[in-house]
Amino acid sequence: MKYISTYLLAIVSMTMFSCSGDWLDLKPSTSVTTDEAMKTLTDAQSALNGVYRLASAHSYYGDNLLYFGDCRAEDVQARISKGDGKRVSPYYEYNVKADDSFNTSLPWNQIYKVIRQTNNIIHYIDGIETTDEVSALRIKSEALAMRGLALYDLVRVFAMPYMYDNGASLGVPIEIEISDASHKPERNTVAECYNQVIEDMTNALGGLSKEKTDGYLNYWAVKGLLSRVYLNMGEDQKAYDAAVDVIENSKSIYKLYTTEEYPEVWGKDFQSESLFEFYFSLTEPSGGSGGEGVPMVYENEESIDWNNLILTKAYLDLLDEDPDDVRHCWLEASLIENNEGLPEKARSEKVYLNKYPGKNGDPHDNDLCIVRLSEIYLNAAEAGFKLGTDLNTARGYLNAIVSRANPNKSVSADEFTLERILKERRKELVGEGLALYDYTRNKLQIRRDEPGNWHLNTLAPENSNAVVIEYNDLRHAVPIPQTEIDANPNIDQNPR
Repeated sequence: MKYISTYLLAIVSMTMFSCSGDWLDLKPSTSVTTDEAMKTLTDAQSALNGVYRLASAHSYYGDNLLYFGDCRAEDVQARISKGDGKRVSPYYEYNVKADDSFNTSLPWNQIYKVIRQTNNIIHYIDGIETTDEVSALRIKSEALAMRGLALYDLVRVFAMPYMYDNGASLGVPIEIEISDASHKPERNTVAECYNQVIEDMTNALGGLSKEKTDGYLNYWAVKGLLSRVYLNMGEDQKAYDAAVDVIENSKSIYKLYTTEEYPEVWGKDFQSESLFEFYFSLTEPSGGSGGEGVPMVYENEESIDWNNLILTKAYLDLLDEDPDDVRHCWLEASLIENNEGLPEKARSEKVYLNKYPGKNGDPHDNDLCIVRLSEIYLNAAEAGFKLGTDLNTARGYLNAIVSRANPNKSVSADEFTLERILKERRKELVGEGLALYDYTRNKLQIRRDEPGNWHLNTLAPENSNAVVIEYNDLRHAVPIPQTEIDANPNIDQNPR
């Protein structure tokens, strides 16, 4: 198989990185792919750092995976349509094509690079002679968790949602072994993929630290990810239990932002809600998050360049339901007066999202948070509501977020509904790549037709037909890259 096999076998040369403080202070190295190269725990740690860097790079969390889930829902849209093969627009318009390298083959290949590297670590680390068994188990456990996360990310982009048919449709190939160049796998089902994700993440827990480990996965981050995965499977008891474990048992190291500090935390390293984030600086790697990275795609620039994501009228109307909501701090009007690069109706509105301002005002210099404690509270609220066994406790988790946004507000027992929970998720988690899945797991329509909106006419039926998207729309599954289809006769394309 041309692409999976190539990335499973090839030696991928990467520059490791160092930074100030305690995080990943390592000399430059290359990724490790053979038992001859991986002789020591230092070698294994270098390989693991390579996994994190691959996952934080362009075509994975550096851009595609973080904005994919937002611009396909109701609250974030493309500023302009940049056409086939360009960033953002094809996702937003639900018209990604199989030969679109930027939006199909690059993320497919990048995520399988992560899986290939984790497989190498998992395979070879048990053969390293060491007296530091705790560190060896931790490295292996982080590799397992990253492999599970990578497979989850593949299946949520390139396959239909689990709740579409309880995972019966085709997912992606599961790769948990080192394979040779003749390897041409078939696609596993979505259910098989989710089961493997859960197996990897669950098996990782026993070897992970319960201390704060900035820039690395720890026990609480993986438990938080499990709550996300279980929630999207409809496994509400397991989602609830995982979320509550994080909320109730990690209080010594993680806490919700206060109302007072909320406007000041964005863009800063490793804040109190950050269970797991990727580190960037202006010097490493290669000048920070880069021109096409998520912070730049959301950036309110003084000139029109990379920035191609703005907030929708629907989101501004939602937040304006409470003028005193602290989350108005994210909203910015264009720095360009009467910005002709915006849709006409949006030019006088605060349509830029300032969640990625950069550590010193430069969005290139902005870490990327992948799991945040506020999401875990909202996971617990949603799963607890659906279970219906302890509604007061579940409502308390929701109110922790509602009352933080405005201390004079709370949700009463009568107001505690799924609709109210999902509304709070929209308000709180905008721009964090999660919105799409709120709709698909709950089998809800996505609508971009509110009166007076500034959505692009490329959504119209005569163009991409993406004004209303049903939960079972086959376009939720992005096409398998055509290069992959051409290289492996065992890979079936997604139906359209």
